[in-house]
Amino acid sequence: MSQIVNNLVIASIHTSHIPIKIIFDLLTSLAYFTIPIAILVFVRKRKQLKFKWIYICFTLFILLCGITHLLHVLPYIVSFKHLNPLTTIAAALTSTISIITAILIWLLMPKLLSIPSTEELEKANKEILYLAQYDTLTGLTNRNYFNIQMEQAITEAKENRQQLAVMFIDLDRFKMINDTYGHRIGDLLLEEASRRIVSAVEDKDIVSRQGGDEFILLLKDVSPDGAEVTVKKILQYLSSPFNLDGKEIHCTLSMGISCFPGDGMDAETLIKYADLAMYKVKETGRNNYKFFNKAMNEEISTKLLLENDLRKALLKNELEVYYQPQLDLQTNRIVAVEALLRWHHPDKGFMSPAEFIPIAEETGLIVPIGEWVLKEACKQTKLWRDQGHDLSISVNLSNQQLISNTIVEVIKEITSQTELNPQYLTLEITESMAITNLTDTLNKLKELQDFGVNISLDDFGTGYSSLSYLSTLPIDSVKIDKSFINDITNKTKKEIVKSVSSIAHSRGLTVVAEGVEEEEQLNIVRSLGIGMIQGYYLSKPIPSEEMQSRFLLSSFV
Repeated sequence: MSQIVNNLVIASIHTSHIPIKIIFDLLTSLAYFTIPIAILVFVRKRKQLKFKWIYICFTLFILLCGITHLLHVLPYIVSFKHLNPLTTIAAALTSTISIITAILIWLLMPKLLSIPSTEELEKANKEILYLAQYDTLTGLTNRNYFNIQMEQAITEAKENRQQLAVMFIDLDRFKMINDTYGHRIGDLLLEEASRRIVSAVEDKDIVSRQGGDEFILLLKDVSPDGAEVTVKKILQYLSSPFNLDGKEIHCTLSMGISCFPGDGMDAETLIKYADLAMYKVKETGRNNYKFFNKAMNEEISTKLLLENDLRKALLKNELEVYYQPQLDLQTNRIVAVEALLRWHHPDKGFMSPAEFIPIAEETGLIVPIGEWVLKEACKQTKLWRDQGHDLSISVNLSNQQLISNTIVEVIKEITSQTELNPQYLTLEITESMAITNLTDTLNKLKELQDFGVNISLDDFGTGYSSLSYLSTLPIDSVKIDKSFINDITNKTKKEIVKSVSSIAHSRGLTVVAEGVEEEEQLNIVRSLGIGMIQGYYLSKPIPSEEMQSRFLLSSFV
């Protein structure tokens, strides 16, 4: 092939003897050499380059073509004896490198063809932009794009002296629906709910899905009264049942509203206040709406300060365990005590558990605090038993402790560290806690029972109030809630207590009446065959020292 190329080139040169032809051929040869230089400059400028071997081979190919062409032109300019062998070698090299280059190009052709066209790149950019700005499930504006749009709307509202309203929406009990019917139904519910919300607002307004079952609305150029009209319309639109995949599902929502400029002048503040107002709706019953007010902000500030103080309370030894005695009515002896948490705040003094326990549960602090209470109570009970007092201890478990995967190991470790025999420890749970995840709860309670710990069903009657739990749950005792004992003179309440007591005794369970405060209540409880009482008739919760001096060092009569 090199010889053919060589002959063709020579033939083309010798067909004309015009001097200007030689000049053009010489310029063509020189042009060949400029192309590799241009390629080298390009490669140097592009630090990251794909298919480098193609560039190298193509550069050699052009360079050899230039040399071959020049060797054919030189005899017309200067005489050179050994030009023919050099021409042959150059032609052979040119042929070889051209074949290699061709092979590499064909091998790389599929990759080169996969490089997107301008139209494809434009389409991909639009899709990327859409994903960056909109929620893929509902098609609504996403969180980031909503914030951008809201900042723009606030700027316009300031310039035009307009009002805005921000609405934070949360679907009530969405997790329960999702867990019960599955994620497919949950997604269908979110899609349909978003459509109903959009249909209730005007075209100028913005509806955004923030994530999960949370939505934010921005109502433009609207007064608080106008926002309230839209809120009621949304509540009405979502009050109708959802027919999803053949299933009729009811879903309500809770809404919080903040207004510009009255409640805030920036997006972050307005969203925060709307969110806060929404949570106040959750606390007071759901399926409603509230406008933000300054009292809510003061409340959340107080809660945050209290949370910070509570985090330090354990380290500063501000927490203390109080004990409330339980009386065995047959032997008239204090046979058990319940451990109850108390907090002596350095500035606010003695604080009611009702003030800080909910905060501890919301923040997750209840888990380390609960473990501390359990350890202190077991340590104190072991000390009393070593002193000769035949006592058991009852400790309340929080829901977060019970659902923890390590709760059984934690309790085993604490009883081991304090050297308290597990048979003298009773863990109190509520009905609502027990059925949150019934199968998991049953397994954990059974494992604790096998270890020797006693289980008590606390506040019976205030949760889901099903007598079936007395036979379903692995429990050793049941505590009848004080709300029944308070009205035990009422015939209906008395019969309920009697029924619970009879069923519990038939199962071999110990029954404890909580909240006994008067002698008349005590006499009725005794007449119903209930074996143990607890309440202010005996004592309010007291420190360990007082517990020992009042009840353990003398017989209770």
